[in-house]
Amino acid sequence: MQAVASGREPASRRSTASNVTAPGRGVIGAIIVRRTAHIVAIALTTAGPKRNLIDRIRHIDQLRAESGLTDGPLIAEETQSARQSAEPGLLPGPIQLLPSPRIIHFAGWKIGDILPGRGAIPTLLPEGIQWIKSRTGTIVPFPNVQHVPWEKAKISPSLLHGEGRTSTRPLELPSKTVLNRYLDAYWASSVHSLFPVIESSLFGQTVNSAYSTGDSGAQDSSRACIFALLALTCGVDYPRARCTAPIPPIIPRDSFIFEAQRLLPSVISEGSNLDALQATVILAILGIMTGELQHATHYIAIASRYITAVGAHTMGDPFQMPQTVSSTSSDIRLKRHLRNLFWICYVVDKEVSLRTGQSHCLKDEDCNLQLPADYIPDLVPRMTYSLPWSDADAPLFPIEVQLCLIKSRIFSALYSYQGLQRSDAEIIRLIRELDDDLERWRLSMPPELRPTLTYGKDANKHPSAMTMYLVIMHLNYYFCINIVHLAGSRCESWRSSCSSPGMMDGLRSSLTISVGASRSLLIFLRDAESSISTGGFWALLFYTMSAVITLFCNLLENPTALTVSDDTRLLVMAEHTTERVFLRQISELDQAAHIQAITSFISRLRHIAQQAIQTARS
Repeated sequence: MQAVASGREPASRRSTASNVTAPGRGVIGAIIVRRTAHIVAIALTTAGPKRNLIDRIRHIDQLRAESGLTDGPLIAEETQSARQSAEPGLLPGPIQLLPSPRIIHFAGWKIGDILPGRGAIPTLLPEGIQWIKSRTGTIVPFPNVQHVPWEKAKISPSLLHGEGRTSTRPLELPSKTVLNRYLDAYWASSVHSLFPVIESSLFGQTVNSAYSTGDSGAQDSSRACIFALLALTCGVDYPRARCTAPIPPIIPRDSFIFEAQRLLPSVISEGSNLDALQATVILAILGIMTGELQHATHYIAIASRYITAVGAHTMGDPFQMPQTVSSTSSDIRLKRHLRNLFWICYVVDKEVSLRTGQSHCLKDEDCNLQLPADYIPDLVPRMTYSLPWSDADAPLFPIEVQLCLIKSRIFSALYSYQGLQRSDAEIIRLIRELDDDLERWRLSMPPELRPTLTYGKDANKHPSAMTMYLVIMHLNYYFCINIVHLAGSRCESWRSSCSSPGMMDGLRSSLTISVGASRSLLIFLRDAESSISTGGFWALLFYTMSAVITLFCNLLENPTALTVSDDTRLLVMAEHTTERVFLRQISELDQAAHIQAITSFISRLRHIAQQAIQTARS
């Protein structure tokens, strides 16, 4: 594949929205908004006809700095959450700390920032406001939402009172009969291969400890592990997981999650034990599956510390290592299980970092990344759920592990602190290398299962044996192409009048690949909708929204392109597909307000894009 900077298209076609971490900004109120508007008006009338728009915006920023204004959010009604952290003395309770914002770049523009976390608000930067104004002819505010569009709004535990649950009263474990029904379904479906969070020969001790009524009493870590496991397994779409056991009875999933979380302080005080590790790993998985991304961030950090404390991150495969005379089959099973837990943590850690911009907990240079000996053999029948589960002892993990190794390199190379300091030449070189890595991975997949370079209406349909695992694998591939190539949007060459034509051709080609991957992601999601498991909404929403934001930015950047009508229809399709997938949710806490906020966000972006298209045509 040719270098991106050469001006020729790489061999692979890709896409996704790129976010960059930036320092936090202060809060400005309505008066500052008016002063900013006045400065903008002065700058635009005095800049002169030969100054391009980016130069004018730099001039605006300089005037604002001279006036003592900061680069804070410009929409006054959207700053309540940020104001709480800026004026702690005026409010009761602890000082609230906002996470570092992630700047959305597109084609050299700093569009806006997104604060991942509770109460975080997507806001436009001054440059983004002027960029949208230059396309639409008016000052258009970003959609007014109170949290990032792929994360669930904060839910009060008091909403669970209808289930007879409070945030302080301990919850009793279900009967062993109910537990065994769920364990039967777990072992007789794809779930135990996707989430190998327990080991059959070791879990009996967990059960005995949790249900103990003797003098020693039940261990909180064992109870938390069982509550978390039941919350995970009761959210499974067993028909789509090809379950061969009877479907277990309904249990209060949300209450079980809260109970496992309530026990966590006691679990941590017990020190390192297998049940504590299993409980925190499962809670991290549940954080992603339920849209509680900040919970996932905290739990994966705790689980990763457990992993490193017991050395699971550096263990070799126990089946490939010479065993000592004293090694028993139980020792080997435990080591193998610890390695499986390490790989789950590794996969979740990379996912959380790309979703939040926060650093890895498990860094590649500190880990033994030798794949399990039984991972590659029979991988295809496990991916398609065509191998009898009694024969499928090898792990599959939530996301294809070899692709996760590339996701780790993507974050480290382009989105870590060091990655954000790289020069244009370094960024372009890394885009080319990572694109090559993704293409090698794609070609390593069987032809009938591998993602196509471009998935569209004229492309081959998705694999006939589509499973939820393959849906996630395809979405991850297009997402990776997106974020790799969109990283070129922050290159300074976009802003320089001295950039070489070859450099700019390469950057534009890379941006085209990013946008194309976003289209492929949304079309594939539509075609694979029937294969999406019940309860999979929050896990998939991030990929959808990253593609939506990329398409939105491209529509504003190129409102006269021949693809604008198709791309606008894609936004409509994404809104409707998202709504239909949401309706399969099983949690009582997934309320209509959640999907309304998400679809309204997409709809608002579409209306802004349509306004830009109409302005360009007129």
